[in-house]
Amino acid sequence: MSDHLDRIETLANIGSSLLGVQLEAAGLTREDISTDRWIFGYCFGLFEAMARYARLDQYTQGMQMMGAGFGQLIGDKSQGPNLFRQSLDHQEDPAFQEGASFGETDLLAWAADANALPANLTRYARNHKSKD
Repeated sequence: MSDHLDRIETLANIGSSLLGVQLEAAGLTREDISTDRWIFGYCFGLFEAMARYARLDQYTQGMQMMGAGFGQLIGDKSQGPNLFRQSLDHQEDPAFQEGASFGETDLLAWAADANALPANLTRYARNHKSKD
């Protein structure tokens, strides 16, 4: 059981690190994750793609990893599962869906080529800020 939890924690760390670097590069805060549907979707899409790529069971290990990843990303492990549940409420939102698609694409490109670091979150934020 410990190996199972270690694997989930490791995957959550990797995902939150990939997202954290982009958030920092774009000057985004953890509040931006829950207030901007595209950003929220991107984070969800990256975590979801990581769970699928790692062949985690979507209803147990995958949900666990995504909750842990969101918790690590926002710096509050106790709130990670809540953020994951909130993401499920936004599945029909077009901005959320678009962000999720970009997050998934970025993770799968990185999994295929470690030099293809995820960057669409940073691009989105920089473009969005320049329009404000």
